Amino acid sequence: MDQYSLRPPQRMGTSAILAVIASLGSMFLSCSGRPGWGLTLAALSIPFGLFGFIRAASPEIKGGIASIFSILVGVVGIVVALIAMFAKVVWFHW
Repeated sequence: MDQYSLRPPQRMGTSAILAVIASLGSMFLSCSGRPGWGLTLAALSIPFGLFGFIRAASPEIKGGIASIFSILVGVVGIVVALIAMFAKVVWFHW
């Protein structure tokens, strides 16, 4: 029973939530024909994920695993966006 604890309940960090949304949004935008916006969101998800991971060291904040996941998806999102940009340029000039 933890009803007399002085520690507040854990809550998900805002930067971890923003990182997950940005990384998944980058994949969606890159695959739906907007690789420029996908690259922008993927580039934003990495610093949000790093900040969320650092903030998750606090006992009041959770979201460390989600931040790591968003950093990985952000890196993959950058690669996917660059491939989509290259494919878009080659497709329209061919």
